[in-house]
Amino acid sequence: MVFNLVETRLHRSGGRGLALGAWALGLAAVLGADPAFALDDDESQTASAAVEVAADDRVTPYQADFFSEFRPVTALDMIYRIPGFQFDGGTSARGMAGTQGNVLIDGDRPPTRSDTLYSILARIPASQVLRIELVRGGAGGIDMQGKAVVANVIRKPDAGVSGAVSVGANLVSTGDIQPNLYLQIQQQRGGRSLEGSLQLYHGPGAQNGYRIRTAPDGTVLLRALSTGDYMFDQAEATGVYEGPLAGGRLRANGLFSYNGSDYAFTDLLVIPFGREDSVSQEETFKGEMALRWTRSLPRGATLELVGSQQLIHSTSDGLYDTPDFTSQSLSDEDRGESILNGSVQFASLNTPLGAWSFETGSEAALNWVESDTAYRFNGDPLLLPGDDTRVEELRSESFITGVWAARPNLSLETTLRYEASRITATGSAGEGETTLSFLKPRLNLGWTPKPGHQWNFKAERNAEQLSFGSFQASASFSTGVFGRGNPDIRPAQTWLAQARYERVYDKQGAFTAELTHEWIDDVLGSVIVTEIPPGETDPVTFTITRNVADATRDTLKLTNRLPLDRFGWTGGMFNTSATWRRSQTRDPITLEERRLSSEQPFLWSLSLSRNLTAQRISWTVGASSGGEGRSYGARTLSSWRSDPFVYGSFSYRPDDTLSLSADLNVSQPSESRFRLFEGVRGASPAAYDEVNFSQGQIQASVSLRRSF
Repeated sequence: MVFNLVETRLHRSGGRGLALGAWALGLAAVLGADPAFALDDDESQTASAAVEVAADDRVTPYQADFFSEFRPVTALDMIYRIPGFQFDGGTSARGMAGTQGNVLIDGDRPPTRSDTLYSILARIPASQVLRIELVRGGAGGIDMQGKAVVANVIRKPDAGVSGAVSVGANLVSTGDIQPNLYLQIQQQRGGRSLEGSLQLYHGPGAQNGYRIRTAPDGTVLLRALSTGDYMFDQAEATGVYEGPLAGGRLRANGLFSYNGSDYAFTDLLVIPFGREDSVSQEETFKGEMALRWTRSLPRGATLELVGSQQLIHSTSDGLYDTPDFTSQSLSDEDRGESILNGSVQFASLNTPLGAWSFETGSEAALNWVESDTAYRFNGDPLLLPGDDTRVEELRSESFITGVWAARPNLSLETTLRYEASRITATGSAGEGETTLSFLKPRLNLGWTPKPGHQWNFKAERNAEQLSFGSFQASASFSTGVFGRGNPDIRPAQTWLAQARYERVYDKQGAFTAELTHEWIDDVLGSVIVTEIPPGETDPVTFTITRNVADATRDTLKLTNRLPLDRFGWTGGMFNTSATWRRSQTRDPITLEERRLSSEQPFLWSLSLSRNLTAQRISWTVGASSGGEGRSYGARTLSSWRSDPFVYGSFSYRPDDTLSLSADLNVSQPSESRFRLFEGVRGASPAAYDEVNFSQGQIQASVSLRRSF
């Protein structure tokens, strides 16, 4: 009956029906809609017998043998195979406090900012992993940083010398070939480790489509065929040393990267006759050095010190030539970040009321950006407020965390964080200084009522970080919309309440449900101001970013990982994911209720995979929802959508040192709509509507990796 219902839903609906139908099938198996597929706790425990039983019920160790049938190449492959675990690589916010992911390496978080957790795990050979521990409730004194669960990758202490060479290429349906090369080597012996890596990417690309611009009465103002070519080059080198120093242990990370791109797009105008050309060049150089030093203190305490320095230099040059005007922009930007972080973790205390552990620490971070932008319009200089800007942020955050393990299956984490910052802005938009401070409490309750069932409840307050772009000028010569920098804004603050349920079953099966409600204060939005620019006599209308309203957001996320062995399909796996978002805020222009700008209300994905152990082959096919959203500007209204895309992958490992992989991605056409108003949106008539259509692409990639 369940299968018939799913089939009916698939035929009646499009992509959303496909996702919901898949969910009906997955939930039927997990929750026992058909008695033949019901899952009892005894069976779940038997299927998990391959997992080692830990002394602490809040720790689930997965030995290397658990992953052997899947032939993982790296630690990242192993992370993706942990039941119920969803990899989180962290955020790109400034500073380290609260931004790092949910995977640790030998009990520690990597100290780097640019060397991502994804890249670090991809550099660790699976042969060097002793086990991976799934940690809940701050077991072992681990700082969970508000995460419901954390994975700890434990490496072999003396794994010797190993490395890998990988060559590959992306083949695009436009006829372009994009080669890549990856080298890595590491040595781990005698308590010391050295590793290095080099990645190189190069390739051309193309994009085709069309544009149609219409007046409010339907008259076609512009019709154009769009063609574009681009070229990109990327290089990244990393180096890591880890070993004993001054009675403790030091980890030093270094990274250098380069990104360059050239774009040349042409619109061949049919109405009116002519052409528009857009050319741009961009280059970014980045360097980073990070150190982490840990040492044991008396009475079981541990001291950790982290320091990081990052420098970035970017340049860009853009030219836009049309039958009506010619504009040019030149930009030179330097950015930097300096971080010093220290924390002390105290030994756990065992009392009749349960185990207690505490940690305290503080972080200081200096971020700055200095940008110079020059605009020319029809050959004449154009000065805008904020085209020459320097912004500095000095921020500190201190915290104290306590974890109470009341029972082996019940733990409570409480954290109190205090953030203080001073932001100064100088330049052609004027001078400004903002002093901010926020108290950010967090409460995290974890409860395991019985094996295979995990509940987590969290409440916390967060403060977003201001984008330095809000302090800088912007210009769109095609629409005549110019943006003014604003040095006097506050970051949005969010109160969050979240409930999460996790059900682990069979050896690889897992179902998770996560419900989140957020109250958001001081939402940023775009409004209109009129003023006289420097050197001008006539007033000009600018858009400016300001704190405009409050908002709420509700998010429901469901994921299911269904092993198909019980259905007679050995090694098969059916994965589904669906996310619903509903937000509400008051539009600062029209004063009407709407969802948050750029919010996507529904996302889904599903995939079917199979691991053929005897043949040493694994494959996956899947589909994901496209994009859909709407963005609200002071004088503009934008929307975009793209159809679902499908993908497939294949890997073959003839032995433990050689692997061949291939991927296929089919992206569907995408469409964006843009409406420009003559004045303030909602209070002025529309000047025109424009539709931009981009063709989809088929991209295939092949890669050959040799390990040693």
